[in-house]
Amino acid sequence: MEIKVGDLVRVRGNDWLQKPLGIVTEVKQMLHDQSGTKYTVVTALVGGKYLSFAKESFELISKAERKKN
Repeated sequence: MEIKVGDLVRVRGNDWLQKPLGIVTEVKQMLHDQSGTKYTVVTALVGGKYLSFAKESFELISKAERKKN
């Protein structure tokens, strides 16, 4: 499932973070210059800190409610 700004997420597999919940603040596409590999980076506000990891490092907990115009 696609992660978007405003979604509630949990950081996966990082025991030093104790799997806290966070709110997604940014989702962007990145390009690794040397290999040409494209990947998605998600930034979330977790415990008062902004953490940025690859999309696969986050588990979607709840989608944000979005108003349709």
